[in-house]
Amino acid sequence: MAEISPLKGVRVVDLTDGLGEMCARLLGDFGADVVRVEPATGSNSRALPPLHREESLSFAYRNFNKSGVALDLSSDADRARFQILLRGTDILVESGGYGARADLGLDNAALCARHPHLVLTSISNFGLTGPYRDWVATDAVMEAMGGVLFKAGVPEREPLLPPVPIAYETAAVMATYASLLARLQQVASGSGQHIDVSVFESIAQAADWSMATAGFARAQGNDLLELRAGSGAYSIFRCRDGHVRLLVLSPRQWHAMRAWIGEPELFQDPFWDAYAQRLQNSDIINPLFEAHLAGMDRDEVAFEAQRRGIACTPVLKPEEVLENAHFASRDTFVNVEVAPEIEAPTAAGFFSIDGVRQGFRHGAPSVGNHTEMMLNAAEAEPRPEPAQASAATLPLAGVRVLDFGIGGVGVEGSRLLAEFGADVIKIESRTYPDFIRVLTGAEMSAQFASSSRTKRGFGVNVKTEGGRQVLHKLIAKADVIIENNSTGTMDALGLGYDIVKSLNPRCVMVSSQLLGHHGAWSQWIGYGPSAQPLAGLVHLWNYANAEAPAGSTVIFPDHLAGRLTATAAAACLVLRGRTDVGAHSEVAQVEAVTGLMGDLLMKTALEPGSVVAAGNRSDMGAPWGVYPCAGEQQWIVISCRSDTDWQRLVTAMGTPDWATPPAYTDVAGRQADASAIDLHIAEWTARSNKIELTQTLQAARVPAGPMLTGGELLDDTHLIERGFPLWIEQQDLGRTAFEGPAFRASGMGAPSTFQAPRLGEHTVEICRELLEMDASEIEKLIADGVLEVSRVEALAAG
Repeated sequence: MAEISPLKGVRVVDLTDGLGEMCARLLGDFGADVVRVEPATGSNSRALPPLHREESLSFAYRNFNKSGVALDLSSDADRARFQILLRGTDILVESGGYGARADLGLDNAALCARHPHLVLTSISNFGLTGPYRDWVATDAVMEAMGGVLFKAGVPEREPLLPPVPIAYETAAVMATYASLLARLQQVASGSGQHIDVSVFESIAQAADWSMATAGFARAQGNDLLELRAGSGAYSIFRCRDGHVRLLVLSPRQWHAMRAWIGEPELFQDPFWDAYAQRLQNSDIINPLFEAHLAGMDRDEVAFEAQRRGIACTPVLKPEEVLENAHFASRDTFVNVEVAPEIEAPTAAGFFSIDGVRQGFRHGAPSVGNHTEMMLNAAEAEPRPEPAQASAATLPLAGVRVLDFGIGGVGVEGSRLLAEFGADVIKIESRTYPDFIRVLTGAEMSAQFASSSRTKRGFGVNVKTEGGRQVLHKLIAKADVIIENNSTGTMDALGLGYDIVKSLNPRCVMVSSQLLGHHGAWSQWIGYGPSAQPLAGLVHLWNYANAEAPAGSTVIFPDHLAGRLTATAAAACLVLRGRTDVGAHSEVAQVEAVTGLMGDLLMKTALEPGSVVAAGNRSDMGAPWGVYPCAGEQQWIVISCRSDTDWQRLVTAMGTPDWATPPAYTDVAGRQADASAIDLHIAEWTARSNKIELTQTLQAARVPAGPMLTGGELLDDTHLIERGFPLWIEQQDLGRTAFEGPAFRASGMGAPSTFQAPRLGEHTVEICRELLEMDASEIEKLIADGVLEVSRVEALAAG
């Protein structure tokens, strides 16, 4: 199959160390020539767990497709060679680690001034401005502060940190998206820019509409109960030989489930058709489900449920993930040499374009193994033409997007495109509305408004011939189409990529299905949380030695998959700029999860049985956990990465006697006695307010942060100073809070934000101005039920 590389010929220099490494790797997956610069002793991330034969599988996985250059940036000679390397570099990715020193002329401002053509992408925990900009953190701290932690675990126990770095990798994806947008501008103008990516804002933006939900409740004068509830609505049930996640959301799914359990008389009342009523009465329904499923095998339950049209997936262990028939049929994993003389299955990549995986090409570099080759080539390159500073503009201005998304994937992807200038048209029908729109029974919800702000609404009945004809006219004028409908839906509607390509060869299409649009189980239905069990995440996101999964109400990977779809669209637009033809990209939602678990699954393959649920403990350091603070359900994360962090924590605690045994001076000794240490720390933290304690520990340079809920994110002083909470008057809701952007860019201008549309609100406007229809034609199509307008507009017309 022919190579498809959107970033072919683009050089990326990678100065990250741990945080942000995945950004440069994703750019490499898209074909960029990525140069990893590190000292001759190697970067710190080369020692990060999981390890196999003393090789870091984390480093290996996050540094595929990179070349290695070793430079001592404190040396005048090597610093000069680095500057020569940057002359021909298009994108520089850094995370505040190696080389980022003002006294050496390597700070961000100096680099941008010296290389005005350069896109400089800076990734940091809290962004480069604001009260927390100098705080120290880990992914665990960011999960707590960003709105993930408060939704995971059971209320009787401590909240549960995820076993994979959701916050850090979400930020890496956002940094990749931002870099691609900047690349579009760089190609057009020759100018570079500086991008400031915040992990805090990246994960808060992707935390399941927590801020929007809390903001709407607050504006209505209501108190929102924000407390973890195990699996909550995303129920996990025990079977004879394991567990399944079963989601019964739509009336059709409810009727199928009701028939499966024997049509109990109680449930014949239409009262039970409403999802909200079933959720409120789960204590009545779930025991019946449990009794019905307990006598069947796990896989038997999953296959029968899917046959009946019910969203159900089995909870797999990591070893089972690697042996799964669906993943094998998709080549989700490829066996490669991940480190010298170490071969293992690795996740093949998050994206495909026109059927070609954008993923593994070669393994991570050894320290400096390409130094002379890369630097000699850089010295021979001609100097770039001086770049002229260009005015800040929205990079997607003039790009038209058709949004066929539903739920939290396609709609989030298209919203990110709208934020940076695209004209996004939300395609809907009252016969098949976006289920998030009608979540509360009305035609607007806070969650829908968050994901569909800054769009125009177009109502059309696509199941009519007239509706298809109208959409074909829109497709002919579109640049991008995003959809995440069930596998085969777009083809069945006459809107598949073959049709799109025939109507508009320059159009880019991005599709995201639960299990992908091909493969043994590609017809399976489900929602974002349905992907977690299949990828092994539910099994690992648990308390140590627990008999049953603890569960969470986090809808991951919906929002991450949405960000991947936006990234795929931007990559395809970069590709189109070179080829002048469109492309079809696929993002399988389940592979967003396996992609984040890549190093853990490699460890599983190399050492079966070694990757197990560990609660809040981590091989990254000790102590590492979630500790109680004063008040009800108030918690703080403390994560000591090193012996230095530990000594700082001991000092902050007042050097208590229990913390001074010689065995505690190294991480191995602390891990061996982790339970006792955790009890002592919990006794100490329980006396303090979580915010005040965080400030104390940050002053001592200890990575720590409070667990924040959606409501608390709205009030966070750092986010407020950076302008992250966006309060907007939203029609049909009133004053509502939306999540702000995850990055700021010197060349992009302020992101665009305005209220979400009503269903069909802009139908007439789009038909008249874009499709050039006359009034009589539009009126007839509305009268015939082909086009739909908002109820407000219909009342005004009637």
